Amino acid sequence: MHRLRALLLVVVSLLLGVSLVSAQETGTITGRVQNGTAGGGSVAGLTVTLRHFSGMQLAEERQAQVGPDGAFSFQGLSTGDQDAYIVVVRYAGVEYTSSMVQLNEQSQQTVDLTVYETTADPSGVRVASRSIVIAGASPELRAVDVMDIVIVENTSDRTYVGDANGVVLRIPLPAGAQEISPQPGFDYGQPRLEGGVLVTTGPLPPGSHTVVLGYTVPYSGSRATLSIGTAMPTGTLRVLVREGTYRLDSRSLIDTGTVEVSGVTYRVLAVDAPVVGDTHVVQVSGLPRTGLLFDLPLGPSIAVVVGVLGLLAAAVLSVLAMRRRRGASVATGPATPTAEDRRMQLAAELNRLDEAHAAGTLEEAEYNERRAAILAQLRELVLRERGVEGGH
Repeated sequence: MHRLRALLLVVVSLLLGVSLVSAQETGTITGRVQNGTAGGGSVAGLTVTLRHFSGMQLAEERQAQVGPDGAFSFQGLSTGDQDAYIVVVRYAGVEYTSSMVQLNEQSQQTVDLTVYETTADPSGVRVASRSIVIAGASPELRAVDVMDIVIVENTSDRTYVGDANGVVLRIPLPAGAQEISPQPGFDYGQPRLEGGVLVTTGPLPPGSHTVVLGYTVPYSGSRATLSIGTAMPTGTLRVLVREGTYRLDSRSLIDTGTVEVSGVTYRVLAVDAPVVGDTHVVQVSGLPRTGLLFDLPLGPSIAVVVGVLGLLAAAVLSVLAMRRRRGASVATGPATPTAEDRRMQLAAELNRLDEAHAAGTLEEAEYNERRAAILAQLRELVLRERGVEGGH
């Protein structure tokens, strides 16, 4: 009888254990590291780091060694809605990072990483296109709001690490540019200004990369002058403004008509293959002398960044995650979200909202209400950063 009871206890315990395991399902991330440079070195023995985030906070790190065939694996991972992962590997002094991975819908996923040999030869690096968007005007601050979108290409099979001074990109900004704010999504390294030129030092792997800058250009009266230089080989230089707002004039850029982005129509001035070292002058006229602080809503500028570039929340989170990791050595307490963090969170929320609306899963009234609320928060955030409270 005692043996029977003991056996029943064992069976019940096993059943409870199976139930517990099934309730706490775990996930797996496997992958392979490869060298994308022809004749490149072996990746065997490299250390792969898995960064686990719970919400926006780094929860833990795990490491695994790359096998002879480049394979690695992480098991027993949490699969909750708030759990996300980034896979990182370092090779030849350069850190390569995956996009953000979640396991809540698919508990087993594959993440492959490609590393490259490095080079100081800039011949394979060019600006495919540069689009300068007149996003609005703040008449009380006498400033034009600009979004500068640069698509950079590295056509070689090596990561470009810069010239003898470590400079990777040189992006001349319009004369008088202020409040320069590099946006997440690109590794700027340690950016700095040199005579009105933004200099980046972050490594540039092969492929296409998007650089997004926000800044303001002062104006007086109702006219602003943008003097736009080129310091690298460039495919196309464009200046865009929302149709029906301000007027663009230039002697060197051609009016190419209009383009529609996320339901907003923009007038476009452009020039192909601008000569390196030349400066192109664009006049923006019809700017408001007085009136509301924001003559244009923030929606169009965000639509350009989100719609045209596809800066999804995962990419934003990836960059924020890397930044937090790099700053961990000097942090002395819990990280406080910055205004830039909050701005990117709101942009990501707007992106998800637009996607839901486009997919037809969100009613028009709810979409408009939620979108207006996000834009109001963005506007308030920008005003606070400029030292203007409550739009006064």
